[in-house]
Parts: sequence; structure tokens; C-alpha cells
Amino acid sequence: MRTFAIINMKGGVGKTITTIQLASILTKEYQRNVLLVDCDGQCNLTRFYLSCSAEDELGLVDVLQGTHEPYWREYVVQINERLSILPASTNLYRMDMAAIRNGMTNMGVLREFTEAVEEDGEIDVVIFDCPPGFTAASSAALAAAQEVIIPVTMDAFSLEGMAEMMGQVDSMKEINPGIKVAGVLITKWHNSPAVNQGEEMLRAMPIPVFEQVIRRTDKVPESTFTKQTVLEYSAQSAASKDYRVLAAEIFGVIGEEDFHG
Repeated sequence: MRTFAIINMKGGVGKTITTIQLASILTKEYQRNVLLVDCDGQCNLTRFYLSCSAEDELGLVDVLQGTHEPYWREYVVQINERLSILPASTNLYRMDMAAIRNGMTNMGVLREFTEAVEEDGEIDVVIFDCPPGFTAASSAALAAAQEVIIPVTMDAFSLEGMAEMMGQVDSMKEINPGIKVAGVLITKWHNSPAVNQGEEMLRAMPIPVFEQVIRRTDKVPESTFTKQTVLEYSAQSAASKDYRVLAAEIFGVIGEEDFHG
């Protein structure tokens, strides 16, 4: 089982969109079982899949508070045969305030949760969709994840957020020694002097950067209104093609996949 945290300190770089597209490709084209964990109090990932917010349902908050039952399935919503989600709620914001007041949070609880998932052998990939910033949920996700994907757009603010995130990953190695950056993912790419210059600067840095970029297309925001993945909404769009290539870069080509990290 492979576990990924998709995170950047800056918002609007495509974290949730990337989570959704990779999950769709893995479940439908690779025939793999995927568990998504919505770590963001905005609940965008949760609301994409569920018709209502999970305010009164069991979910991530219960896991982080340690009030969950031993069997992890009790807190997961099954979306389809291969896809499930541990939903978020806005209670995550209150948890962050409590963590600030108390000066503590249980960062190991999500790692214990994913270890229980792995022991059951039902899930191939876990993806944590993290909010911008360093919250109780995102820190717990980094303590649990094997690999980190950092989406960035080619602007100075996003690159600064990426640099801060690299530092956070390094500091997390004290708690999670096996964590590594799988790669920085360039999103909303388009052919312009500023973007090309930014990409050149990024690829010159001593950090892993995915070869594949995700091109900018209106099909991505359009698909969110229809609650469809980009691959469902526009299978031949630039973003759909790019995410398929990205999946092959991360997981291997279909039939020669590597889901063991």
C-alpha cells in the first residue's frame, strides 16, 4: 500500500483537483482500491463525492480525536466499488483552535489509522488531500504519509509555499523517518515567458520535480460544477491527458504498476 499527502502551504494550486483525478485513474483504469482522506475543513473533496457535508457523520475529526472505533471501515464512506473516503467537516477548524490553545495534537493517530488499513489488505493507495497551511490534520497526514506531492503554479508566492513545504517535510522526518517528496507538480501550465522562466528555475533546484506538467484548461473548473472528474467531463482535454501521463509516472504503466513505493 502506498500513502500520499498532497499539500502546499498556498491555496489554489490544484491539490484537491489532483487528488480527484488520480483517484479516478487509479480506480477506473488501474483497477485499484483507493481511500481518500479529506484533511481540509473547507470539505471540498468531501462535498465533491457526497451530496451533503458530513457535519453529523463520523469521519476524520473522530479519528484525530481518538474517539473512533478500532475498525477503520466504520468511519469511511464507500463511494463506489473501488473508491472510499474518510470525510472532513468544518469541525476541523475548531480542532485547530483547540490544538493552538492546548499546544498539542496527536500527530500519530492517522499513522495508526493507515496501519490498520494496510493490515486489512483491502486498499492499494491512500491519498491525503491537505489544506493550505500547517494544521492539526495536515501535520497528522504528514506523520502518516510515505510520499508527498507538492502542486505548484508558476508564480513567486506558490514557489515560496513550496519551499516552506520542503522544510516542513524535512522537519517531519523526526517523527516519520520514511517520508519523502515524490515530486513537485507544476499545475495550470501555459506557454508564457513567466511560466517558462519559473519552470526553468524550479527544475534547476535540487528537488524532485515531475516531468509531466498539468496544462491550464477551462475544463477543470467547469467539471467541478457538474461534480464530475475532468476525465469524465472532457476525456480528451489537455488536463485529462496530462493526469494520465502523471499517473504512469508515479505508479508505472498499466500492467506494470508499482504500488509498493
